Amino acid sequence: MENKLEKIKKISTVDATADYLKKQIEKGRLKPGEQLPSERTLQGELGVSRFTLREALARLSALGIIEIAHGKGAFIAKEMSLSSLEDVFLPLFANQSIKNIIDFFEARMLIESEAARLCAKRRKKEDLDKLNEIIEQSRSALDDPIRFGELDFLFHKEIARIAGNVFIEQMMGCLNEYIKKYLMVLANKSENRKRSFENHRHIFEMIEKKDIDHVGKITHKHLNRTFRMITSYNHKKAVVSQEDLLKVFSQ
Repeated sequence: MENKLEKIKKISTVDATADYLKKQIEKGRLKPGEQLPSERTLQGELGVSRFTLREALARLSALGIIEIAHGKGAFIAKEMSLSSLEDVFLPLFANQSIKNIIDFFEARMLIESEAARLCAKRRKKEDLDKLNEIIEQSRSALDDPIRFGELDFLFHKEIARIAGNVFIEQMMGCLNEYIKKYLMVLANKSENRKRSFENHRHIFEMIEKKDIDHVGKITHKHLNRTFRMITSYNHKKAVVSQEDLLKVFSQ
């Protein structure tokens, strides 16, 4: 692993070590069920003490992100709880005005619906092959929350690329950090993965048929579910906490 602990001066080495390992999981470099490198290897790669590393691993274990088997080593948990992944996404939104969060999902619906319409209009055979490949990989990853979340994000990103509009692609680029981390959290729930897979399959069918009107409506409907949950929440509080967001996104 490359050294990614440049922020060590601003936060504790234990926090930096734990954050680094969580980012490797988020990026798919460490996968559910996979064994972590040995303590000695991690110490050498991260430049931290044995005590710091063990404290970081203990923290990740308490969060349910890793499992420590005495005498065997540490393993990425096969099934991570939603709360163990909350800091992948929620700090981007927690304690913000509810209007900012609504604006984010509203922007997604507007941009991605039009991107899907343009994608259906302009797609080529190689584009269909790429989208179909992502969907098939998603089918195989239905039991792998992290991999599925990555593929979910890739599906939306690929549609924006195929749309062939540089400004739509740039606008999506502005939202990508938020979108990916949101999808990673959403994918942790089995029901969400199944629903997303079926929606993507339906969107693909409309793109393949060049059904411009229907693909825009389907995409809008696909994104509208969370938007409706957020807007209904709007009547209760003006500022959102991490706990509140977890409840909304786990519905």
